[in-house]
Amino acid sequence: MTANLKSLSLPVQGMTCAGCVSHVEGALEELPGVTNVVATLATNKVTLSYKPTQVTIPELTQAIAEVGYTVPTTELTLQVSGMTCASCVAHVEKALTKLDGVTGAVVNLGLGTARVTYIPGVVTTTAMKRAVHEGGYEAQEHSAGVDALDREGQAREDEIKCQGRNLLIAGIIGLLVMIGTFYEMLGPFKVVVPEFLSYKWVLGLLTTPIVLGPGRQFFTNSWRGLRHGVTDMNLLYATGIGAAYGIAVLNTLFPSAGFGGEGATFFESAALLTFFIVLGRYLEALTRGRTSEAIRKLMKLQPKLAHVLRNGQEEEIPAEEVEAGDLLLVRPGESIPVDGRVKEGYSAVDESMLTGESLPVEKKAGDPVIGGTLNKTGAFKFEATKVGKDTALAQIIKLVEDAQASKAPIQ
Repeated sequence: MTANLKSLSLPVQGMTCAGCVSHVEGALEELPGVTNVVATLATNKVTLSYKPTQVTIPELTQAIAEVGYTVPTTELTLQVSGMTCASCVAHVEKALTKLDGVTGAVVNLGLGTARVTYIPGVVTTTAMKRAVHEGGYEAQEHSAGVDALDREGQAREDEIKCQGRNLLIAGIIGLLVMIGTFYEMLGPFKVVVPEFLSYKWVLGLLTTPIVLGPGRQFFTNSWRGLRHGVTDMNLLYATGIGAAYGIAVLNTLFPSAGFGGEGATFFESAALLTFFIVLGRYLEALTRGRTSEAIRKLMKLQPKLAHVLRNGQEEEIPAEEVEAGDLLLVRPGESIPVDGRVKEGYSAVDESMLTGESLPVEKKAGDPVIGGTLNKTGAFKFEATKVGKDTALAQIIKLVEDAQASKAPIQ
């Protein structure tokens, strides 16, 4: 029986006395499959043994919450590569949520990200990456900032170009296959189309580079998934294209086989199927390339440098190094690096990025200023009040990221 038990140590917030310890221990001991519960006030942790077949970690945290205490969680965003369809999303989410300590995972196909909610100390980032890898995909920690978004944007552009080439190849050669297949239906237009284009072996030669070129991605991706015990839409695509092409080759080499009817070939089916699926992949790549554009534009509003006044001297430092309470100088034409309050000077600031107001807003001593807005006329000094993730611009970016990463309840 003990072989089925797992040991677990959970951090608990809110315990202040021996009574709190007793409440937490009692709440957990009431759950089926939970034994050896020991809550420690000094470390604010509770250790226990449990049977995963009878109780889950979310049920353990819920029991603690019901008696007035909380198990702290944190979020991590992973960049996941190799996802191509909704079933890939489901596989990645399942791989992550199976880990002890992961309380939730939301995967976004368009952004190629996985937002994981987990209990610190119970599960590691390395374990999450390993779980994704074992599912047939690759994951790395999501990098923030304009440079990271530019790298992601370049990767998206490369994908668009790749699928664009595939679409062009499949479209041009596929058109020749269609013309050759329906040669007898061309009527008076036969005079402009060479008859050899309708020969089966010619159709086969034309279809082969479509299947092995633009269509190759479906076979390689499906094989990669099968090696990890995962099936997705790539397997369906590969099966359809491979079956049509394989039967067409057999009927061409062995006409008496008669698969699909005597003399029937399905080269046009393989060519058209590949073309339309690649068209879908191309449109999908275009959509993915635009999903992060809004965030990239917002991040570029944040200036990279700031002029800080320290000990009466002006210093130029990276904007992310500005601390609350620093005194900063902003000249005409410069962007305001962080949120703050004007201490000295007078100017007009363009706040259209936040308010949509087309006219500059006058700023004098005591008025608030917002990071990312543009100083128009005079120079002024201001005290930084909110920096980093606390600025209004950072909060807007966070809201956009949350909106893109979240799912509707029906999903």
